[in-house]
Amino acid sequence: MLGATQFFAGAFLATDPPPRVLIRAQILYWNAGAILLAIAVPERADTLIWLAIGLLVAGLAAWAAAIAAMRRSSLRRSPWATRWYVSGACFLGLGMVAGSLLARGVPWSHGDLLGAHMSLNLAGWFGAAIVGTLHTFFPSLTQTQLRFPRLQGVAFIAWTGGVAALAVGSAWAVAPLALFGWLGLCAGAIALLVNVAACLHGAARPLSLPARIVGAAQPFLLAGLLFATVAAIEAGPMNALTGSTRTTVGTLLVSGWIGLTVLGSLTHLLAVVVRVRGGFAARMPAARPRLDGFIAALATIAIAALALSQSLGLEGWRRPAVAALLAAYAFLAGRIAVLAARVLLRARPSL
Repeated sequence: MLGATQFFAGAFLATDPPPRVLIRAQILYWNAGAILLAIAVPERADTLIWLAIGLLVAGLAAWAAAIAAMRRSSLRRSPWATRWYVSGACFLGLGMVAGSLLARGVPWSHGDLLGAHMSLNLAGWFGAAIVGTLHTFFPSLTQTQLRFPRLQGVAFIAWTGGVAALAVGSAWAVAPLALFGWLGLCAGAIALLVNVAACLHGAARPLSLPARIVGAAQPFLLAGLLFATVAAIEAGPMNALTGSTRTTVGTLLVSGWIGLTVLGSLTHLLAVVVRVRGGFAARMPAARPRLDGFIAALATIAIAALALSQSLGLEGWRRPAVAALLAAYAFLAGRIAVLAARVLLRARPSL
């Protein structure tokens, strides 16, 4: 995700990539820190844990320096190009603090520190990066403009405020604040979904496969958040993601929203790389309305059926839904593998 945010920020700012020394520093520090942390936590080696956290902080600092360098070199002033990513990085930094306390086994009797850690890392960093990117990336997929630009500000305030409220409410067991956090995330998702729907409505037909897949993924974000919010109201925010609710929300957000968004985005981005490395001689993959529509519909129906089978106990739906979802995923993975192979074959040796 660190690399992806720099790729999109560079594209939005229309500037060169960050200096190679900063890219190499991020790769070195982040990977070394992650591997060391995975080794140190099970062994309860405090010294190694602190060293791993230090490496991760250094990697995040190198990322911040890279973003700053791209902003300085850009002739375009576009605050939204990095605003989502910077706010997400701040949440990630706080999540690393909470994670360090968890890794060292520091007692925390105030509330659910693990819940706060997950909120900051997943909704704060990962979620903000995806939601923010979609405001520019999805209009490019559909070859349209963002229909309601002001809604991006609404989405930003609602999402970041929701993450902060959910994290603080979880960490200190303030139920009303945690519930407000879930509602804020829902409001941010609605603001995003309005613009996604407007882009789909204004797009020329036929839609490309990536546009169909990424577009189909976005309702699952709102569905997952609404399901968690209802559970938070009924069982309390501290129990919003327990039992069958956790499985259903996981299906909607991970298999539905993240899975389809990532697969659809990769399908488009790899095709762009193939075209660029071919000197723009190659064309983008042509839309195949019937096949593309079938794959998007198959994935959508499969995820919805799987989530319903988990929440309502419809065991007879589970196997067909899983089989259909795997078939759709396999098709998209195959398309990505073919494009990745073409990228590698067109790779230019660096001297």
